[in-house]
Amino acid sequence: MSYMQKVSHEFQVMVKPIGSVCNLDCKYCYYLSKRDLYPDSSSFRMSDEVLERYIVQHIAASPTNTVLFSWHGGEPTVLGVDFFRRAIALQRKHASPGREILNGIQTNGTLLDDEWCRFLAEEKFYVGLSIDGPRDLHDFYRVDKNERATHKQTIQAFRMLRRHGVHVDVLCVVNAKNVRQPLAVYRFFKDLGVRFL
Repeated sequence: MSYMQKVSHEFQVMVKPIGSVCNLDCKYCYYLSKRDLYPDSSSFRMSDEVLERYIVQHIAASPTNTVLFSWHGGEPTVLGVDFFRRAIALQRKHASPGREILNGIQTNGTLLDDEWCRFLAEEKFYVGLSIDGPRDLHDFYRVDKNERATHKQTIQAFRMLRRHGVHVDVLCVVNAKNVRQPLAVYRFFKDLGVRFL
């Protein structure tokens, strides 16, 4: 049974352990401004105590034996790989026999390195990588805090994930720039070897 078949009928909740914090400054992102709603907060990082309570409650609330943890942000990799090592350890600690734990993470990929990819492969994470098409279309909106392009880093992350055997799919935001070039976007992803979009 495929990943999508397993999780499509399961109870799904997205966890945002870093809130809206992100290392990029995508021009279409509505979520970055959410930080302004909490001007007195110095940290949006989920505490270890809250992480453990969330894991316990999420496992208990799942109506089937397959429990999906879907990690989103902002950019969840900002937390570092050790945060996710703790999360996996807590999942193992609290999962009862017969429960299958699956993890998925949505990322822009710009912070991924070999250590991250080894971890994601070892723990069998499903990765959603945000790519908005060819370089000119992607880099029109998807820039870092210094207005620098991110396409090169994202494509390197895609190839690194594949090299490590990580299941990686692509999330493409349809926007005012790429919506007018669907064939260019399609061909780019086909040539890249993307299986699911």
